[in-house]
Amino acid sequence: MRCDHCANDVPDGVFCTRCGAHQGTTGELAKAKTRSHRYAAHPAEHVVQPSVFTTIFPHLGHQKVHEFRWAFVVGLAGIAVLYVAGLIAAAILVAIFLVPVLYLIYLYEAQVYRDEPATVLGFTIGGGAVVGLVLSLIVRALDNPYPSFGNPLHPTSINIGLLLFLGVLVPVVQEAVKPLPALFLPKRSEFPETVDGLVFGIAAGLGFSVAESLVAFSGALTGLPAHLAPGNWIYDLVTLAIFQPLVQGSATGMVVAAVWRYRRGRLGQRELGGVAMAVIAHVAFTLGTRTLSDAGVAQPFVLIWQAAIVGAMLIYVRYLLHHALLEEAAHMGFAETVCPNCHMHIVASGFCPNCGVALTAAPTSVKRARKPAVAKS
Repeated sequence: MRCDHCANDVPDGVFCTRCGAHQGTTGELAKAKTRSHRYAAHPAEHVVQPSVFTTIFPHLGHQKVHEFRWAFVVGLAGIAVLYVAGLIAAAILVAIFLVPVLYLIYLYEAQVYRDEPATVLGFTIGGGAVVGLVLSLIVRALDNPYPSFGNPLHPTSINIGLLLFLGVLVPVVQEAVKPLPALFLPKRSEFPETVDGLVFGIAAGLGFSVAESLVAFSGALTGLPAHLAPGNWIYDLVTLAIFQPLVQGSATGMVVAAVWRYRRGRLGQRELGGVAMAVIAHVAFTLGTRTLSDAGVAQPFVLIWQAAIVGAMLIYVRYLLHHALLEEAAHMGFAETVCPNCHMHIVASGFCPNCGVALTAAPTSVKRARKPAVAKS
């Protein structure tokens, strides 16, 4: 068949395998081409859907996404059990490591970078942790802000100058240094796609989050008794387990993805907006959290503020990645392969003609298994 959008002869299917457009939508050509109702990494979802796992785990197929969701729920349940049992220090540790450990499992489970695991993990998660440790210790040496971050052991207040330092300057500096491990990754030319940059950035951001949280709660981890009344620690645990790693990972992912686009000569308003979004959202998250806490606002409202910021960041990550995938998949030649999302055996170029997933979002092992083929019209 001939695609109505790119005018190429492509295999018959629901989606054009060359440009990814949704076929059979007469009168809605622009909508079919941009296909915002079909997220390129996970076509069953809309682009404007703040789904955590289909955003930060773009290589996972539909079935694997559900497995990671259940693993996350089990981890949250474990934190809740430790909290109720009064094992607060243990709950803090599990909360800090929950999302980063799931990301490590994702990188191996999806075989994202099977041939370079040590290098990729060392320069992203490991490098992010080192940068986070150094920067967090420097901030603590300049002023010890962390006991006032929702820690009931130290109910101190923060003056305006210190609030601006911690809520504005520190997040901006963090967004300048967090991407460094991913940007200096050896052999990064072997991973040219924007989705690669996004994953590297998220990994570096999660490593940074681990180090920052460990330094922030080091006093609690070493000073709390083995067992104590749960109190209000549940709010800190929610932030540590969900919102803090997602903010750090998403922000760094957007910055590194923009750098990857720049290296391809495709830096535009969308990518510059991603960098701006990363900085503004991080500042809003930190400054808003501390301001609301200092003002005595109830902790559930603080969590609502954090959730709103994280949701907006996830949507922008999806928007940035979606359009990058639609553009970059067009260069792929026809080949025989197995779709990583719907598992159909297909002859395709950049998109699965059956489900529409962008094949540039497939794990590296799947891409290398492609067998060149001649498409039939």
